[in-house]
Amino acid sequence: MVYPNGEVHWVVARGRGIYNATGQPVRMLGVILDVSEQREAALRERNKAEAASILEERNRMAREIHDTLAQSFTGILLQITAATQVLTDDLQATQTHLDVMDELARTGLAEARRSVAALRPQLLDEGNLSSALHRLVTQMRATADTALIYEVRGTVHPLPNEVENHLLRMGQEALTNAIKYADASEIRLELLYEEAQCTLSIKDDGCGFRMDSLPAEGGFGLLGMSERAEQMGAQLMIQSQPGQGTEIVVVFSQERAS
Repeated sequence: MVYPNGEVHWVVARGRGIYNATGQPVRMLGVILDVSEQREAALRERNKAEAASILEERNRMAREIHDTLAQSFTGILLQITAATQVLTDDLQATQTHLDVMDELARTGLAEARRSVAALRPQLLDEGNLSSALHRLVTQMRATADTALIYEVRGTVHPLPNEVENHLLRMGQEALTNAIKYADASEIRLELLYEEAQCTLSIKDDGCGFRMDSLPAEGGFGLLGMSERAEQMGAQLMIQSQPGQGTEIVVVFSQERAS
């Protein structure tokens, strides 16, 4: 409805006719409500929801890029450092590092292409979460001097694809941070399967950090873990103290998620 002053208003009208005994209309009863303010409020809420959805998608893409390309490049850099240390002493060991670098580079390239198309990790293509984590640990053992211990307990059962993706990325992030920043002598990764629950824990005996002052290194990775846990309805617990290592535990419950 256009008002005399030119303003456009939105109205809702309801009415009914009153008829006499012969069926002739004699009057009409009804109401007209100006709902312009309610409509504007609804549009604002819809725009806010759309903006939040776009922001969430951007955050998801940022996590995927960080957890794929950044991890691959970090692995390559670690391999280059290791190869440089043995270059003049052990040609065979150098060749091993070069082979792993080649594999990491190819994996990173494949992941970059997949991030655009599917956003499902290549490591999950050939099996389930437990086997993907096993391959990840095997790759990282060739990179680090740190002892990496991987254990699977319980009966392995399939989880939703999105959950396996999140858990794999969180494990990858935790392992990379521990290897790169914790100066640990041992990192223990454990995957526990229970009837309606799956728990992933990564514990190191490294330098640790204060929980009220998260380290700049890997800070985005920890934020990404928190966002991933929230998205799949899992519990995330991070415990760390200077000089006492760090433990990260992710608990996914199918009952809670459903």
